[in-house]
Formats: sequence, C-alpha cells, structure tokens
Amino acid sequence: MIIATQSFGLKKEFEADLTGTIRRLHDMGFQGIEPFILFQKEQGKMARNTWAQDTLKTAWHTMQELGMVIPSAHIGVGFGWATMPAGTVIQNILKLHEEYGIESFVLSAPFGSAPLARRWAKLAKKVSDAVKSHGCRIIYHNHDDEFHSVRSGRTAMDVFLKNAGEDVLLQIDIGWAGMAGDEREIVGRYPERVFSLHLKDFYAKYRGNYTRKNMPDEAFAPIGEGAITTKEIIRQAKAFPKFSGALIIDQDRSSGDMMNDLKIGVKNIQNMVNEIEEKPV
Repeated sequence: MIIATQSFGLKKEFEADLTGTIRRLHDMGFQGIEPFILFQKEQGKMARNTWAQDTLKTAWHTMQELGMVIPSAHIGVGFGWATMPAGTVIQNILKLHEEYGIESFVLSAPFGSAPLARRWAKLAKKVSDAVKSHGCRIIYHNHDDEFHSVRSGRTAMDVFLKNAGEDVLLQIDIGWAGMAGDEREIVGRYPERVFSLHLKDFYAKYRGNYTRKNMPDEAFAPIGEGAITTKEIIRQAKAFPKFSGALIIDQDRSSGDMMNDLKIGVKNIQNMVNEIEEKPV
C-alpha cells in the first residue's frame, strides 16, 4: 500500500516553504503527495495548497529526488453547476499525464441532488471515455452531501454512478462518509468501484452534529485518534477488486499543529497496515 497526503490542508506550510515541507513529509514516512492541481500556468496569488503548473514543476523535482510519487491528482474543474468545458479538462489531463506520468485524476463537486449528480456524471463519463485509451482514469471524491437520499432510498451518489459508467471509480473519503452515516456500510455499498481511500478522522462528540459546511477546526482528529473506523475500512477495501492500495490522508484542518497531526496519522496508518498484513481475515 502507498501512504500519501493531500496537499489541500497544507496551505500555511507550503506557503512558508514548499520544498522544505515536502522533505519533512518524506522524513515522516509519506511515500507520496496527492496534489490539488490548477490548470493555470502560474501560481500568482493563489494559495499553495492548490498547485498551478509552476508550483507543480518545482514540487515534482523535489519529489523525484526523494522517490515520492503522485498516486492521483485532484483537478479543479468547477463546483456545483459551474463546470469547465470537457474539452479543456481532457486536454489538460493528457498534458499532465504526458509530463508527469499521472494516471488517476480526481473530480469533486460535491452534489446533493439528482440533477447535479447527473450533470457531474455526464462530465465524468465524457472525460473518462476520452482519456482511458491513454492509460488514464477518472475518480470521484465524495463529501457528505452525495450520500443524502434523493428518491426512494437512492442517494445522489447512486444517481451519479448509474450515469457515469463503470469506468468512473471512487475515491471514498471515509471521514465525510462517516458524517453522512455508517462509514463501513457506505464503503461496503461500492465494492466494484472503490479505487482509493481518503482518510479523515473526527472526534466522537462531533459525529452526527455537524456537516461539511459547519465543521469546526477542533473536530478534526489526527488519523487513528478519532471515531472513524479507519483500520476496519482499510481491511475492508483491501479485498475490493479495483482497490489500488492508495491510502491518502486528507487532513483538511487541525485545531493544533498540522504537521504534528500528519506525523501522528502516518504512524498510526503504518501500524494499521502492519496489523492487517500480519493478521489477514
């Protein structure tokens, strides 16, 4: 399995020292970084938790030196009803694939209604159909919104998957899934679609009382220190046929020190993986 971290929560750290932070992550035990990539050429005034092409190039050189990988990349293609034209998305995916060898590209809306689910499914399918012959795949990353029921027990995610086609896979964020219901049950609905896991953890007292839209910083726990059943889900996903083995910490926020939370999280995940491999079910 590959243990990586998402770039999104590291705004302050990457702003202060991009390459130094990457080196610190490597020394903690991270094998990769999943960047949130912008298609624009220059970073400009954009915060460095999302990487424009110049920042990506600098980070990539450091990662190559350290033997770190990009297991997948989030791409900013819109939000809600505002979506980038499919042709632009396809063109940029193929450029990133050619230059950096990235194969897995992650979309995230989020959506909580059937019309929005169908809209994003249409985009995901069109892009997936165009890039799969080049060795690339499209993955969808959830929040809690997508698991809301929209009709007769069907969720927005169910509508999305039905319309997106079988080639579009899932990157399940188990923390947000846990805010929508039982994360183990939700992950278990999609054994044929789960490709990777985003690991996020929350302290127990915040479960059931908050959503993505009003979650306070103090709710976010280092991975393995909160109430999300991380080890059980890693064990569960390990048996799924399309699971890549990518375990990606998505520590959006922290009530304390972000780098310390990541250090605790990567150590806990390493211990979980060792236990699972020593005692397989």
